[in-house]
Order: sequence, then structure tokens, then C-alpha cells
Amino acid sequence: MKNNKEKYGLTLLTLKTEAKPLGEHNFTDYQTLKKFLADNFKNNGFIVIYLDYAVLIRKFTDGKILFMKNENPFDPIYIQKLRLFNKDKELFLWRTEGKWKARLRTDDTGESEMTLIEANQVLFGTTSKVENGFTSLTETRGTEIILPFTITGIDAGKNRIKIKTRNYIGYNELGQAGYVDCRFVEFTFGEKNISIGEN
Repeated sequence: MKNNKEKYGLTLLTLKTEAKPLGEHNFTDYQTLKKFLADNFKNNGFIVIYLDYAVLIRKFTDGKILFMKNENPFDPIYIQKLRLFNKDKELFLWRTEGKWKARLRTDDTGESEMTLIEANQVLFGTTSKVENGFTSLTETRGTEIILPFTITGIDAGKNRIKIKTRNYIGYNELGQAGYVDCRFVEFTFGEKNISIGEN
């Protein structure tokens, strides 16, 4: 990986990366989805699930989503999109016309290099409450984000939780540059963007 330049909190990188299409799928129940995730993502990581009615952020360990105590698995029919990721790769799933398409992007592998922009995007939440291994982030607006790890010291200033993203640059037939893919990499904390690991 070549770390070329950092400016305004954005880092320009060039690295080898490979995106593998995983086809189209019909998830009829939670067990079908669980098997698909375990078969295609052999590592531990985090998972962000965008449902029609909520956003869930959980850990993915040993081929399973780790839910909160007394939390039931969701029905896959409500998935709009899903990102299962760690520092090395991301499995992205999105709903289209009643089915789901998927791709697996793996960095630092493959034949070709791409240029990308890496950024740490601040999450909603300036106050926190820790309970049973989870951290609840809130603001005065009343919305809540529940994170699958414990962290204290969050405030409205520099001590915020962020999610690191990579935005991959490609070129169209006219040679114009634009983003052709993006992925989640990891959660970070504070002004120095300290990594929050999967385990």
C-alpha cells in the first residue's frame, strides 16, 4: 500500500484490491442468510445491517452475528443493504427487485492497483452509556446508535466514534474520474483515529 497524501482528514492511497461478484440471491429465512455470510466471509469483523425499520451494528465472530441479550434475529426480507467488514475485506449485500446482489472486496490482493480516498466519518452520538458489552450513543435529538463494544470518554468535541471508509476511484470511457465502489474498514476513536478492533 502506498500512502500518498493526507489533506483535510482525507488520505489518498494506491493499493492492490480485488472485487469479486457473488451473484444474486434469495434469502428466504435467517438461516439461509447466516450460511451465506459464513461461507463467504471466513474472518471475524463487524456487520452493519440497514433494515427497513432500523440499523443494526453487531460483531461477526466464528461465522455468526452476535446479537444483544434477548435480541432475536431479523427477517432477511427487511434488509436494504448489509456491510460485513474488517481491515482487509468487505462483503457488501444490497436489495434489488426483490432479491439481493453481493460482492466481496479484498484489499492488498489481486493483480491491479487502484487509487482510493480513505476517510474517518464521524458517527452520530455525543454521549454514551455502556451496558453488557455494548455502547449506546445518543444526542439531544433522541436517536440512538448501539455499538457492539465498550468505549467511554465520548463527547461533543474531538472524542468521537468514527467509521473508516475507503472510496475507490475509477475512470469512465471519457477518462473522467469518479467513485466506483466504497467499503467500510473499521471503527476508530478520537482525534488520532485509534482503531477499535473486532475482538
